[in-house]
Amino acid sequence: MLKITQVKSRINRKKDHKATLDALGISRMGQTVYHEDTPTIRGMVHKVSYMLNVDVVDIKDEG
Repeated sequence: MLKITQVKSRINRKKDHKATLDALGISRMGQTVYHEDTPTIRGMVHKVSYMLNVDVVDIKDEG
């Protein structure tokens, strides 16, 4: 799993970078979302990496 947190503002950014943040489910500064570690998500993170803090976390299923 990837823990993705927005650390820089989306104000005055390119339209496609804002769309990438929307696709990741991030709508405001400081928001954290979790996504599976897939090539698609990695590509989106790479595109806007200058605005994000990304950590690899191990979340175990309980149940």
